[in-house]
Amino acid sequence: MAEDIAWARNDGWRLSRRRMLQLSAGAALAGLLPRTAMAAGLELNVFGHRVHQAAATTGPGGDATEAWRRKSGNTASWVTLGDVNAIHERLLREATLGTTTIDVAYLLNGRAVPRNLKLFTPLDSFQKEAPIAEFDDIAPGLVKPLQLDGALYGVPVRHATNVIIYNAALFEERGVALPKTFEELVEAARKLTFKRDDGTQVYGLAFTPVFASNFLTIARCLDGDYMTEDRKIVAAEAPMVEALKVLASLYKDGVLPRNTATLNNEELTTWMQQGRAAMSIQPFARLASYNDPQKSRYPGKLKPLVPPMAEALVGKASYAPTVEFWSLVIPANSKNQRTAWDFIRHLSSPAATTQMALNGNGPVRIKTYADPAFGKSYPYASVEAEAVAASRIHLPAFDEQARAHDIFIEETQAAVFGMKTPQDAMAEAVKRVAPLLG
Repeated sequence: MAEDIAWARNDGWRLSRRRMLQLSAGAALAGLLPRTAMAAGLELNVFGHRVHQAAATTGPGGDATEAWRRKSGNTASWVTLGDVNAIHERLLREATLGTTTIDVAYLLNGRAVPRNLKLFTPLDSFQKEAPIAEFDDIAPGLVKPLQLDGALYGVPVRHATNVIIYNAALFEERGVALPKTFEELVEAARKLTFKRDDGTQVYGLAFTPVFASNFLTIARCLDGDYMTEDRKIVAAEAPMVEALKVLASLYKDGVLPRNTATLNNEELTTWMQQGRAAMSIQPFARLASYNDPQKSRYPGKLKPLVPPMAEALVGKASYAPTVEFWSLVIPANSKNQRTAWDFIRHLSSPAATTQMALNGNGPVRIKTYADPAFGKSYPYASVEAEAVAASRIHLPAFDEQARAHDIFIEETQAAVFGMKTPQDAMAEAVKRVAPLLG
C-alpha cells in the first residue's frame, strides 16, 4: 500500500503525452475483457492495481473470492495496472462513457472527490436490500470520506495508516525510554542522534518530505492540521505552526537528516534496516521490510508506536493517525451493478477481510485485529487496531485537493528547511489554497 501511494505522489498527478500513449497501448493489449455470459454465470470485470488482485487471491489466507465464485456461479476477471495514475485515468475515462466494461473498481481516497464520486453508483439501496455484515465494524474514519450529500459511494477495503516505527535496540543501547508525551518524543529523537565509533551517523528521526501525512503525523501530536474535515483551513493556527517550529529546530540541529529534502522510501528503508535512523514515520506495512531477517541488522526490533499527544493535551484531545486507503466502487454506467454489489459485499465480509489481511492487505475492520487467525501471525495487531480506529485522512475531499496538497507540502518544506518562518509559510499556504475551495 505504501508503495502504491508513493508511486502516485512521485509520478505526479499529470503524465506526459508519451507516457499516456505508452499506458494506452499497454491497456489496449491487456484489454478490459468484454462482458460475456459464461455457462456457469457472469464474468465480472474487476479493475485496480496488481497488488489488489494479489491480496484478494493469493497468499497464506488463500483466495478470498473463491467462496463467492462457488456460491454465485460467477467468475471474477481481474484487469490490473501497476501505476496508480494510470489506474485512475483509465477508470475515470471509462466512467464518463455511455457504458463501461468495468463492473467493480478500486479507488484511492485522494481521488474520492465530489466530481469523481458522482461518476459512481450510490450504494445505500444495495446496502439496505443486501447489507454488508457488521458494516459498523469498518473504521469510521475511512467511511466518512466516501459519503457525499448523505449517500455512500464506496466501501473501504485496504488502508495504510501512519505511525512511528522505532528501533527498540537503539532505544536500549542509548538508554532512552519509550516516550509517553510529544515532548518526550522530541527529546528521544535528540538523544538518539549520535555518531558511532566508526563514524556512522545515526539520526533520531527520518521521513520522506513529499507526503502531507508525514508532517501531519507530528502536527497532530499538538492537535494541528492543515484543514478540518469540513474544509476549514487551519494551517496558520498555533498548533500547526508550533509543530513546524519543532521540525525546523530538529532539522537545524541535525536530528533530521541533511538530505531530508531528497530522501526517498528506498533509502529510508535501508537506513532503518541498518540502524542509521532510530525512528521513522511510515505505514504499518513497512514493518515487514524493516524486520526482514535477510536484509535487516535488527530483525524483530523494529516496532510501531502510536505518536503521543503533547503533555498539555493528554486527556483533552485524542491522537488521530493519518491514513490513506482504497475503496471498492461501482461505475454508474456499469450494466452489472447487482452482481458487482454482491462481489463487494462478499469481499467486505469479516471472513474475506481476514483472508486478505493474512495475504498482506491492511484490514479496514477493527475486529479483524482480534481474530486469532490474524493476530497469531501479526504481533502488532492491537497497536494497529488502535491506530486504525482513530485514523483520519490527511486532507478532506474536494475537487482541487491534489493542488492543495502540493501547496501545503511546498510551504511546509520552506518552513522546515529554513527558507521561511513557519508562520509566514503557513499564512502563504492559506492564501494560496483558499481560492481552490470554490
